[in-house]
Amino acid sequence: MRFNKLLLTLPVALTSLLLLASCDNNQSQDGAGQLPKVTVFKVEPLNYTLKINLPGRVVASQIAEIRPQVSGIVLNREFEESSNVKAGQSLYQIDPAIYQANYDSAVASVASAKANANIAQLTLKRYAGLLNTKSISQQEYDKAAADAKQAEASVLVAQAAEHAAKVNLDYTKVYSPIDGYIGKSSVTEGALVSAGQPAPLALVQQLDPIYVDMTEAATRYNKYLQDENIIYEPAQGDNVELFFNDGSKYALPGNIKFSDMTVNETTGTVTLRSQFSNAEGKILPGMFVKPQLTLGTIKNAVLVPQQGITSNQKGQYTAKILKPDNTVEYRQDIKIYTGISGYWVVTSGIDVGEQVITTGLLNLTAVERGQPMKAQAVDKPATLSQDQLDNIIKSSVK
Repeated sequence: MRFNKLLLTLPVALTSLLLLASCDNNQSQDGAGQLPKVTVFKVEPLNYTLKINLPGRVVASQIAEIRPQVSGIVLNREFEESSNVKAGQSLYQIDPAIYQANYDSAVASVASAKANANIAQLTLKRYAGLLNTKSISQQEYDKAAADAKQAEASVLVAQAAEHAAKVNLDYTKVYSPIDGYIGKSSVTEGALVSAGQPAPLALVQQLDPIYVDMTEAATRYNKYLQDENIIYEPAQGDNVELFFNDGSKYALPGNIKFSDMTVNETTGTVTLRSQFSNAEGKILPGMFVKPQLTLGTIKNAVLVPQQGITSNQKGQYTAKILKPDNTVEYRQDIKIYTGISGYWVVTSGIDVGEQVITTGLLNLTAVERGQPMKAQAVDKPATLSQDQLDNIIKSSVK
């Protein structure tokens, strides 16, 4: 009886064991078939406006240090401090009394020299007639000719002295050599000034147009000019925008005046000078500003989120690409040109249309060791539109 019961229960137990084994087997297969979940970024062709932000300092387009050319007492200051002056406008009057006397004396010396020269010429003519009649010797005639030439030379010397005296007399009035803004005067009426003194009497600066000197590392500057992997259309016309330290933008754009080809030995930088219209005087010399220089536009640029690109032990930039069949490809030695607000501009190693894995990278380490692996994108691939890129570029200076 017990044996019969055992025979009846044995098939049930075997069936249960088979069911359990089947469940375990299905679970193991399902576990092995689950693909790592990742998010991807699909590279779309974009037109990237290449802009660089540089430190800048404002300098006047022309600077004239007003210094006296003659010594004397300042009689009058003939301008209003902190005002605009014109080229040729009188700024100071130095006491001219002694210089007027010197000039008058020089004029008299010229008249005396001319009279002596006239007498010498008359004597020479008279001696010429006497020489023909043998009334005088040749020696006497030659001496009269030499005296006439010496008298003429004395006239030239006297005229030169007269001119010098006139120049010094004119220098007693100090004029502005340029149009511009003049600040405070360093001297007042009654001050004694000297010719060639080191301290200027005043400073005249031309503020319209005005310059902004920008500095950039020579290595980076050469990269902008010579990068073989990047071809961009150079910007035309006014390609410099100016931002103040409070983030406000100057209304008018500027242009590059020149690019210096000499590298500063101390800082390793080169200087670029830009020019701005400054009719309202909002840009002042000495200000530190933030110019933004537009170099050009890269057509069909490849931009990739920075979180999707890492570096290996060799210092190479790397990325993991999700292929259409869900296989993961490990890319090495990716070339990067520059970065902006969370994105890299890639010059080689990633092509338009490919999907770069941006999250879930830690689950794909086996790919780096050469082991084949698959992954599954969680959501629709993220992309970057042209409008979004333009907004990023506009806000990058702030």
